[in-house]
Amino acid sequence: MAFLLYLAQRSGTVQSGSIAKAVAAYQLANTRLSEFASTIATDLIKSMKKKEIEFRTQPTQVSREDVDKIVKTANPNNPKSDRDALITLISWCALLRASEAAELKWSDIERKGDLLEIRVRRAKNDQLAMGRSTFVEYKDGSDLDILLSRWRVRFSEAESTAYVFCNLNNRKQLTATAISKITKEALEKAGINGATHHSIRRGAANQLRNEGRTFEEVKAMGRWRSDAGLDRYLADSPEAQGHRK
Repeated sequence: MAFLLYLAQRSGTVQSGSIAKAVAAYQLANTRLSEFASTIATDLIKSMKKKEIEFRTQPTQVSREDVDKIVKTANPNNPKSDRDALITLISWCALLRASEAAELKWSDIERKGDLLEIRVRRAKNDQLAMGRSTFVEYKDGSDLDILLSRWRVRFSEAESTAYVFCNLNNRKQLTATAISKITKEALEKAGINGATHHSIRRGAANQLRNEGRTFEEVKAMGRWRSDAGLDRYLADSPEAQGHRK
């Protein structure tokens, strides 16, 4: 009985997994729980799991409208503002992970007509380590064209560096952690709270599906290694299941 009271008390401060581990540890060190005690413990864990599911928030998705807010407020006279907007926009367009954006070099970006080829040197679905290319729409006068062109000019006027995104003070390559912090702060400044760099990638993947891209096309564009990996990013919607207005 004392153990059941302990579980009831702990249930107010820990999750169901911790309670389940406590029950398993108790039975390992002592005799098995009585049938009555086992039923109570099982019911408590089930009840806690149900509540956890009910209150579990869905992962945040960043929409293209959210990205546009950041792009529209970019200040051409402020290098940091321009850089942060470009990081957010190109990460959305190419579904870049923070680590992939950090590793992006100028030599990895090449315009091909109305498309921009973005070469990711270390992609998760690149078992042969040959790199992967993602192609995004790139038209004259587009937001991506304006921001990227402006950023190129800044670099041509300053000390050169191989990496597209760098620390503005010492021109050193930004880390994946720094990229994640930059996009999180840019999103918060635009009034999008609770979003992370992953939210950008998640939102872009769902919009592509809703626009009619196939699962395999989105998987290739985002360089997912497995179907299960992409599945975790996608939300159910009529458009993603083939229903068009």
